[in-house]
Amino acid sequence: MDIIDHGEWVGYTPSDYPIKGLPATIVYAMRESDGADWYLFQRKELTATDSIKMLLRKTDQGWAVITTTYDASSLFPVDSRLIEVRGATADHESFRMNLVDLDKKQFTPPIPPEDRPNMMKIIMEELGVDETKMKAKLDAALKNRRSHG
Repeated sequence: MDIIDHGEWVGYTPSDYPIKGLPATIVYAMRESDGADWYLFQRKELTATDSIKMLLRKTDQGWAVITTTYDASSLFPVDSRLIEVRGATADHESFRMNLVDLDKKQFTPPIPPEDRPNMMKIIMEELGVDETKMKAKLDAALKNRRSHG
């Protein structure tokens, strides 16, 4: 399996419209690294029908897959990172919500919610925060929020 990183994309307003005849209300995206226009890039570079195109969003755990498709024309990458996966044997839907390590070029499942309290305990220990005091503060804040709800 090969992962091709097509970079991060942002919205923009072109001074000269790259494709004539599109509606005036259309929204544009460009790649941050080189200013490539999404519509031109997608039509020229993302033509393989057997590769999976994925949009990623930055999370507290790293880059997470939010959208997968074989058809790049169904994507709009504003505020996302775009990758293309060639040679995948799994169904494209199975990649959703996985984390992507772009340096190692591998996918991993996100940390399950049930494991997050253990992570918080480790973080509090590293920061020298007393778990009992923190729990009391959180309980008081929750009680206050409920009473003023």
